[in-house]
Amino acid sequence: MAAVLSPPDALAIHEILALFAHVFDNNEVEDLGLVFTADVQVDVGAGPSQIYQGLTEFADFVRNVKTAAAPDHHTVNTSLTPQDDGSVHARSRYIGINPEGRLTSGEWLDVLVRTPQGWRISYRRSLPRTPRPAGIGVPTPRTADLWQATPVGES
Repeated sequence: MAAVLSPPDALAIHEILALFAHVFDNNEVEDLGLVFTADVQVDVGAGPSQIYQGLTEFADFVRNVKTAAAPDHHTVNTSLTPQDDGSVHARSRYIGINPEGRLTSGEWLDVLVRTPQGWRISYRRSLPRTPRPAGIGVPTPRTADLWQATPVGES
């Protein structure tokens, strides 16, 4: 039997995913622990990526990257897939808008785990879709296989 996610857990996970954009975009580094586990791994980029190990290393990245020119993010179209080990895979699209009004977009592939403080992201992969460096395509289905949702009623 496939793992099932309760409505309160689904709501709590959606809240965590929404909170990320507020914390990140407002450079509220001290609140990253409301979103991520202490041992989070954040993998940013398609092709060669930058990997941040742990909340401290990721917080340093946030401090350095968030400038007035960095985009604001909007999390949309999230699907949740509960796993047999109790974790949940979330696949979200994001839209970023920079101060010049140019759009960026991509996917966040997350693994969320239940902690004593509530649901937190323990792994995040950020895959940009637009703009992309020349020669880098959009994420392929293989890239996100583990985050594919199962249609309702199928197992």
